[in-house]
Amino acid sequence: MFIDSNIFWFLMGMLFVLVVAGFRGYAKDRGWILSWWKAALGIVWYAIFLLSFYAWGTLTGENEGEAGFKILLLGLFICLISGVGLWRLMAKKQ
Repeated sequence: MFIDSNIFWFLMGMLFVLVVAGFRGYAKDRGWILSWWKAALGIVWYAIFLLSFYAWGTLTGENEGEAGFKILLLGLFICLISGVGLWRLMAKKQ
């Protein structure tokens, strides 16, 4: 296989660092004030987003593609709803 588990998790870590750096820059440009708990909520949201894809890939590999697709859609729906709330929370001036 072209990408084994070690390379996958290495690339996921690099992607995580790039996403965090990009979000910090975006928040600074918008003038948002980020506290530690807002950052923690953002990391939890991103973890739920990634885990929905991880569960989909795992279930697809175990020949449970339909269940994996449903888990993916559920995870993305939860991320959509919570992402809107998180966005409004981040943009709120305190």
